[in-house]
Amino acid sequence: MTAIHRIMRGLSRVAPPLAAEIAYRQFVSLGSPERVHPLDAATHGRARIGSLDLNGRPVVTYAWGTGPETILLVHGWRSRGSRWATLIAALESPERTIISFDAPGHGDSPGDRTTVLDYAAIVRLLAARNGNVQAIVGHSFGVLASFLAVREGVSTARLVGISGMAGATQLLETFSAQLGLTERAKRALGERFQRRVFPNEPDIWHRFVAELDPTETRIPLLLVHDAGDPLVPVSQAELIAEAHLGAVTVERTQGLGHHRILNDPRVIETIREFVDAPPRLAPASAASISSRAAQDSGQTHPFEPSPSPGGQLA
Repeated sequence: MTAIHRIMRGLSRVAPPLAAEIAYRQFVSLGSPERVHPLDAATHGRARIGSLDLNGRPVVTYAWGTGPETILLVHGWRSRGSRWATLIAALESPERTIISFDAPGHGDSPGDRTTVLDYAAIVRLLAARNGNVQAIVGHSFGVLASFLAVREGVSTARLVGISGMAGATQLLETFSAQLGLTERAKRALGERFQRRVFPNEPDIWHRFVAELDPTETRIPLLLVHDAGDPLVPVSQAELIAEAHLGAVTVERTQGLGHHRILNDPRVIETIREFVDAPPRLAPASAASISSRAAQDSGQTHPFEPSPSPGGQLA
């Protein structure tokens, strides 16, 4: 148990409102924007840099290729579009335009606050601008946003979710557990969050879920999740799979955690095969991938964030 965990646990017992207020400020904080990792620099440097307007806020976009098929990549919380470099290199083709972005307050996009609705709106704007979306690939928080965008109108031939959560409730549960909040303090945190960030939303906990419209059965889904993910339990992938009415494949990895999974060669190949396959032929059976984390050469991205990161709901 860390010192922060002990302090917050004790505070949430004697003064739940104060603990919830402190937790809320951490929950919505973006921290310092992540820089481009050296291993991603070459691919990132080849991108065509653009922008889009999100209700008066500029969002930096990146594009590779000029083909007629569009692939949209949606990064996670406290991440950036360049983190997709390994997958971009694998998916590049004369037939494709691959697009990523930096959400507000992430990477090179200015700002200090963003929400899942911002993410979903960006996906919607990019899909409308480029058209012919063959796949949307999301990681972590980006999975939730991708599902929300598709459920609310964005068209895609297939979906890929990596280390994603089944709903906003999981984010609250994980963050509260990391800080050691009591049940009362956790409820107070959730109430603050909904009241301050989404005052016009009657029930964010039911709207922000990784589910499609119940009538949608045509979109094949690939879920990739590590069995030992310390931030988002692999059970979340199982919940997403159970709620999906179309073809679904669940790939479970070992030893890749929450972030290294984005660069694992076998994971990248699995995603490439799924994206390349005709929609009707996308695999629909569960499988498993394993990887020995002990072979990490030191040439990977940082392992996991600190035990008390900012939240991911905002």
